[in-house]
Amino acid sequence: MSRPTRKKFAKFGMAAGLLAAAALPASLLLSAQASGDEPPGTAASAAGAAVDQNRISAGRDLFSNWGCTACHTLADAKSSGAVGPSFDGNGNLSEDFIKTRVTNGQGAMPAFGGQMTPKEIGDVAYYLMHVKK
Repeated sequence: MSRPTRKKFAKFGMAAGLLAAAALPASLLLSAQASGDEPPGTAASAAGAAVDQNRISAGRDLFSNWGCTACHTLADAKSSGAVGPSFDGNGNLSEDFIKTRVTNGQGAMPAFGGQMTPKEIGDVAYYLMHVKK
């Protein structure tokens, strides 16, 4: 994505953020216990699956920098957008669904497939699936 386009998204996100009520801050609720044989940036969750903190951090940055907070509500991102669906409490989401929607868009949701890499889109989906309440 070109620098002017990123600035446009960032300005839109900031303007919408100023207009929106502040969402309740949320902490990342991951019950984790690291073991010596896990890759750096991961921790074992209560269910025993490894959680990649590096991908969560990358996804959080992308969610914020690409202006997702302007349209979507997500407590972890302190966003309360009302244009797109809220991610908190949305049990119908899956990583595959999020990847498809971010890549192709639909309705008011723009397509980011030509602007974000598949890895970036995957990191956003991973982030959302691990922090939504």
